[in-house]
Amino acid sequence: MADKEKTSEQLSVAVHEQVAYVRLNDRGSFKISKALKQFGLQAIEQGVRAIVIDAEDCVGMDSTFMGVIAGLAFRLKKDRSGVVHMVNLSSRTRGLLATLGLDQLVQTAMQGALPEEFAPMLNQDDSMQHLQHDASTRQETAEMMLEAHENLVQVSPENLPRFRDVLTFLREDIRKASPPQDS
Repeated sequence: MADKEKTSEQLSVAVHEQVAYVRLNDRGSFKISKALKQFGLQAIEQGVRAIVIDAEDCVGMDSTFMGVIAGLAFRLKKDRSGVVHMVNLSSRTRGLLATLGLDQLVQTAMQGALPEEFAPMLNQDDSMQHLQHDASTRQETAEMMLEAHENLVQVSPENLPRFRDVLTFLREDIRKASPPQDS
């Protein structure tokens, strides 16, 4: 059991020659979305032109995680004319991206079709560091989830009906958690 806990939902990261690399282990979920967002934004501020997310060991992704990826792709494109690549996708993980329209925003590569330019870094386990993910308050988590789902609606208007109730719930949750404003 300890080994499973140790390896589940982890991100390993590295930055090399204006490319940020992220290896996703197990599931991409809201639990590690904050860490991904923080790493990605910091890498963009440092001048990376691409973020490569290796999903070879990924068994699934939730909508918050995919919304954070969308947000990073929007930011990278705007700030650096850059792109997010998702590589080593299985048919299942590729399908998840397609369901929400992310396959139109990020460049994808299936397992076995890894672009040669990324292979040297992704094949060196010792060059990547485990990214720690800190606990968030309920309000921080709700705010991140709201932004992620708004990103997904920006990716594809077809996502609005899918996430309308989630957006309403998160906005209400944030409103309740926010301190009252003085008039």
